[in-house]
Amino acid sequence: MILPKIGRTVPDVMKGNRPVAHPGGPAIFAGMVVGLAVIWMATYDVRVLAMLAVISITFAVGIVDDLKVLPGPVKVLGTIVAALPILLMGAYQPTLSLPLVYLGRLTIIYPILVLAGIPVAANAVNMIDIVNGAVSGVAAMVAATVAVFEIINGNYAGAEVAALITAAALGFWLLHRYPSRILPGDSGSLVLGAAIAALAISYKAEVVATVALLPEALNGFFILSSVRSLAEHRKMRTRPTVIVGDSIVANEDPAAPITLARLLSSRGPLKERDVGRGILALQAFSCALALLTGLMIVL
Repeated sequence: MILPKIGRTVPDVMKGNRPVAHPGGPAIFAGMVVGLAVIWMATYDVRVLAMLAVISITFAVGIVDDLKVLPGPVKVLGTIVAALPILLMGAYQPTLSLPLVYLGRLTIIYPILVLAGIPVAANAVNMIDIVNGAVSGVAAMVAATVAVFEIINGNYAGAEVAALITAAALGFWLLHRYPSRILPGDSGSLVLGAAIAALAISYKAEVVATVALLPEALNGFFILSSVRSLAEHRKMRTRPTVIVGDSIVANEDPAAPITLARLLSSRGPLKERDVGRGILALQAFSCALALLTGLMIVL
């Protein structure tokens, strides 16, 4: 790998501070850019161009954060700016369908949902990057779920883009899974979340993606409601879990933020691999529920 050769590593606290390559975001970003560029040159679809702009802005925010830690509010503001290309390029349809209910045109509300959706998804996915293989595995599963829904719905253009995001996330997961050889950094996790949100908005899979991302949304909500601020996670005074030997243990301090990792380890110490498996198992259930919801919308 190039990153260790140029000194870009971070200590993996779960493995005796063994140095691990970081950040892997540039690799994820490059894979998506190349794939989206090929699709755009073949189709000239404005939705693809908008997605390129969204992930480019998000990557810029993430890589700066990896190299020089950004305050939480600045990072959120950056991801809000990343949502603007979808609105400015008109790469959306202001309609929304729920199971058994068609809400019609939401001319005023929908753009607001777009401005909220990109930063919420990007930062929620970023917050699930807590153990090896979690964020890349989650992103691959959610993108694959959207791909299946798009095929069922007959939207093959959306399925193609969803398959691309799945491939980028899955390819990275092969190196990120336990024991990880590379960590994505914020430049990777933010891009994965923003890409999924932009995909869902531009190709009308908003409800399916939202249901699939419920574990990440709840994890983010738990954290924000616990710390009551947009504080950068690396600057939290009290950690949600503590490392004891090679195990993850829930922090009993009442001031500790509530996270999925803390909830999973609340009954006793867990190995890092087991926490990761718990997160992915919960994600699989949420994705199945998302597909069921999608079927109710289509049928």
